[in-house]
Amino acid sequence: MKNPFEKGPERIPTKEKVMEAISRLTETSEVVRELSDEQGLYLLEAKVPGDEPGEFVQYEYIRKGRYPDGNESSATAIHIVYYEGEAPVGGHNVADYDQETGEWKVEEE
Repeated sequence: MKNPFEKGPERIPTKEKVMEAISRLTETSEVVRELSDEQGLYLLEAKVPGDEPGEFVQYEYIRKGRYPDGNESSATAIHIVYYEGEAPVGGHNVADYDQETGEWKVEEE
């Protein structure tokens, strides 16, 4: 008999699945950084030019867990961060990953 509290192995989205979710939010983006560990991709940053010179938008994917650089996240999600020059000026969560279904829930703006 299976323990009802026991879950199967944690689903980890591939780079392709992360980029697919980001493409639902923006038409074009350039990957500027990606980091992986023994479990797979844990950080991906994709950049999109802003409307004004010096502005850009960054989509930041982070996987739930602890990482070699000391950072950690309590959820697998994609955040959007707005920059003017090199300074962040705002942002919010735009998508959450459902571990049970393996699908992204994208927030409508």
